[in-house]
Order: sequence, then C-alpha cells, then structure tokens
Amino acid sequence: MKKAKLAIATICLLWTAVATVLISEAATTFAGAIVSIDQVQHTITFQTSTGQTWTMPVADSKIMKQQIAKGDRVKINVELSDSDLSQRITKVTKIHKDELIEPPSSFDVFGPKPDRRGG
Repeated sequence: MKKAKLAIATICLLWTAVATVLISEAATTFAGAIVSIDQVQHTITFQTSTGQTWTMPVADSKIMKQQIAKGDRVKINVELSDSDLSQRITKVTKIHKDELIEPPSSFDVFGPKPDRRGG
C-alpha cells in the first residue's frame, strides 16, 4: 500500500511540474513608437526601434485607458504564451523626451509576429 501511495504522489508531483512548464510564459520589452490604437479590437500597432511594425492585442483592457496616443515613444512589454503561442501586450510605458532608448536586444530581430495587414 505504501508503494501505491508513493507512486501516486510521485505522479502528481511530476504532473504538476509538467503543467507548470507547459503554461509558462515569456515576456520581452521593446522600445518604439505607437502607430495606432484600435479601441474596438483592443489592439495596439507599434513600430520598434529597428523599424518593424507589429499589431498585437492587449492582455488587459485597462492598458487601452492609459494616456497613450499615436506617435508616443513607448516601451512595450510583450508576453508570449507557450500554451497557445499567442502574443499580447501586458504593459505600455511612455518614454520621456530626455530618457534614452536602450539599444535593441537580439529578441527584437525575432520578436512578435510582424503585422501582416500591410501596416
């Protein structure tokens, strides 16, 4: 009976570890400028500091209520969900005029899926 309980406990612990890995998410920050904000679709289109343009949904509708507008220089946190490979914006922070933009990271080359709508 002890062996059965130990086996069940081991299986439960392994399953928990596997489930945690499968639903993990990675976040990356990009610097650039807002190209457009779609209040209906809850998406933001932005151009990175390397010139790539991406349109992505926001993770929380509160982001859409921030004081951000077309042309604002921003840092955008993008989360990639391993469970469904979706990408969404989790945070938008305005970059002040006197604040330096960090050089693009290597992730910027591979970043979110490019905007396929011709933006």
